[in-house]
Amino acid sequence: MSTLEGKIVCITGASRGLGESLARAFDAQGARLVLASRSQEPLDALAGSLGDAIAVQTDVRCREDLDRLVDAAVGEFGRLDVFVNNAGLAIYGPAETTSEEAVNQMIDTNLKGVIFGSQAAYRVMKVQRSGHIINISSIAGKLHLPNEAVYNASKWGVNGFSGTLALEARAYGVKVSTICPGGINTPFWKEQEFYPFPEHLDPERDFLSPESVAESVVHMASLPANCLAGDMVMLPMTP
Repeated sequence: MSTLEGKIVCITGASRGLGESLARAFDAQGARLVLASRSQEPLDALAGSLGDAIAVQTDVRCREDLDRLVDAAVGEFGRLDVFVNNAGLAIYGPAETTSEEAVNQMIDTNLKGVIFGSQAAYRVMKVQRSGHIINISSIAGKLHLPNEAVYNASKWGVNGFSGTLALEARAYGVKVSTICPGGINTPFWKEQEFYPFPEHLDPERDFLSPESVAESVVHMASLPANCLAGDMVMLPMTP
């Protein structure tokens, strides 16, 4: 039997891309799911296709929404075992021309959303004295990349916050992990209208599949209670 059988797993940004793959991967392990996204219709459709799942419309930029999401998980299932902060976005372009709106969107979603989601989950897990918060960061949180200055900043912030929370949480039996994947072949790349995407790169050939990243997150969550994979960098093998 899977170590995740019957575990209560909450995933933000779950309606498509990596979030959908995460939902399906945890569902395959017998987890009970609380799925969150701003897009209600695809979220409902995904929840309906899985074994035991509820959908909670959530905007991670809003602290109250994340508190409500965690309350819904505990109200429905009685506890919270794994919380995956997956929701995120990127707006690429030169540092000096990144608009205030773009800055706010990335910091509010990628960084504040992770902070608020982690706080909401931790409050429950601290009382339980168990649980695992997994934050989806990026290789952009380890590198300095042209045309990604604010995205880099948001993901470096995720890594810094997660590492410190991990130190504070371990005294209460709560794990905190980050995973920093390279490029993932999701619809995200097809939506980038203003990013000078290198012509020699093919996301289907050169990027990680969302399924492989989801498998790694499930592995993180499946480790024994006395083991922690704190920080994982995941890169494709293509040159």
